[in-house]
Amino acid sequence: MDVNKLRMRRATAIAIAIGVLALMATGALDRWLLGVFMSAGLALGWLNARLTWMSIVRITDAETPSKQKLALSSASRLIILTALSIVIAYFTRPYGVGIFFGLAVFQLILILHTVVPEVKGLRQQS
Repeated sequence: MDVNKLRMRRATAIAIAIGVLALMATGALDRWLLGVFMSAGLALGWLNARLTWMSIVRITDAETPSKQKLALSSASRLIILTALSIVIAYFTRPYGVGIFFGLAVFQLILILHTVVPEVKGLRQQS
């Protein structure tokens, strides 16, 4: 089994659990929309990670991998994601800001889920 696919599955499961917890916590505070937008941010973060992975695989499997193609793909995806998040947050304020919290939390999950095993591996090697 591919380690990266396993890490992505675990990150997805953690994000779903955090989304459910966010909905429960915001529901208890009678702020359902904030939880919905936090969950939407988690989903957008997952979508971004998935599209990034597919883009990297597609570009590196090509006969002539190009850093320019990778940079253009990343830039366009991030511009679209940012614009979509800003529009959602603006038109659904004040609760729409939860989309940014969801995006940030998913990135934190993904980074920690990727970096921690690597650090452990480096410690075992030395």
